[in-house]
Amino acid sequence: YTAFAIARSKLTQRIRSKAFACLLRQEVAYFDQSENSSGAICTRLSSDASAIQEMAGTRLGAFCEALSITFFGLLLGCLISWQLTLIVVGPLFILTIVTYGDVRVRLWANQQSNEIVERASPVKLGFS
Repeated sequence: YTAFAIARSKLTQRIRSKAFACLLRQEVAYFDQSENSSGAICTRLSSDASAIQEMAGTRLGAFCEALSITFFGLLLGCLISWQLTLIVVGPLFILTIVTYGDVRVRLWANQQSNEIVERASPVKLGFS
């Protein structure tokens, strides 16, 4: 998984720098909108890159490994005993549905958390 970790860190650094460069090229009116406050921008910069960093690292390697093991296991099972393979596919289907529901709930909770942090951390810039 070392190659995935190296690729993850390089990808995250590149995404953060490109996103920040895009923010610097925006017009001043862009920052006057309430959804583009300093807190929202900081949260977006940190959460977007962190989400990609989470997915592109060892999690991607584990996902590829699990997918290939499942595919070749089912293929081998079909060659040896298709009846036993059908028995295994039932719980695998249920597990897939439950995992999908878990991912949806986690994404929703993460989105709610990001919105709360975004509202709670506006940086007030006052010039006197």
